Amino acid sequence: MNLFSIENLKMELGGREVLDIPFLEISDGTITALTGPNGSGKTSLLLAICGLLCPQDGRLHYRGKVIQTLSAADLDSMRRELGIVLQSPYLFKTTVLNNVTYGLIRRGMPRMDAAVKGKRALSLVGLEGFGKRSHFALSGGEAQRVALARALVLEPAVLLLDEPFANVDAVSRSVIERVLLHENRLNRTSVVFTTHDLDQACRMAGKVVNLYRGKVQEGSMENLFHGMVRHRTSGPVFDTGSMEITIPTGPAKAMTASIPPESILISLTPVHASARNTFCGIITGASSRNGAIEVTVDVGETLVSRITEASYREMGLMLGMEVYLTFKAEAVRLY
Repeated sequence: MNLFSIENLKMELGGREVLDIPFLEISDGTITALTGPNGSGKTSLLLAICGLLCPQDGRLHYRGKVIQTLSAADLDSMRRELGIVLQSPYLFKTTVLNNVTYGLIRRGMPRMDAAVKGKRALSLVGLEGFGKRSHFALSGGEAQRVALARALVLEPAVLLLDEPFANVDAVSRSVIERVLLHENRLNRTSVVFTTHDLDQACRMAGKVVNLYRGKVQEGSMENLFHGMVRHRTSGPVFDTGSMEITIPTGPAKAMTASIPPESILISLTPVHASARNTFCGIITGASSRNGAIEVTVDVGETLVSRITEASYREMGLMLGMEVYLTFKAEAVRLY
């Protein structure tokens, strides 16, 4: 069953288009990561699907119901099923336990019962004994875990988290990851989180949605392009309209070209080799597939390079990073 679905979503903020998504589905009971560089629209999408930002066009569905047409009562009911943790969570100027139990008490639970549940939630995020501590005595990672406990104590069906692993210490990062996996596997809690960390996204999420300039990047597994063969003084090329790919001598009337992802070398600096094709671009996404990492790069066209997990980690690849793609003319297949 679809938890969220999107149709022809368009959103502008401050006169700038931040989202343009024709179609997207997020399944119930899964972990979904929204990745992309700064300004890619991750946070805007997260806030839109929970009804906190209103798009100018398109339809957002929650469990089959159009969010924009929900009555105030139905919208409130939907939000009661959601637990939201922002990147810089606001904590009330009181104790940790009061912060965690605030939502329970607002919903009418007696304070003693709320305290019991609050302490249990703090234990879950590794903050036993922190209940009487003041909000200003917390580190950034501890504050993030308190915000997570405050969301978990309400037993939400869906957890929405904006950059939960950014700017936190290694211990907090490990705890947050463990808690999210625990809630998903044990309680079937749906989790949607944004992150710059592609390794984290690929390791945790069943689905990784790559955003770049407000659009979902759907990299072709076989780098399939349409265009035509042209002859230059340096030799034949395949012209896609956005880039020219050096090709071996082949069918003069070929209209399609493809490059296997495993034939494309990715590097941080230009490679001086016999390969005739080298393009500079920006990493817009990555996903794990069959033990390898497929890195999506915008070079004017979208190219996908398939590399090992070890190579991916050794190079320290990140969203928004500039890289070089290199492949031989002989790797290009013409049809």
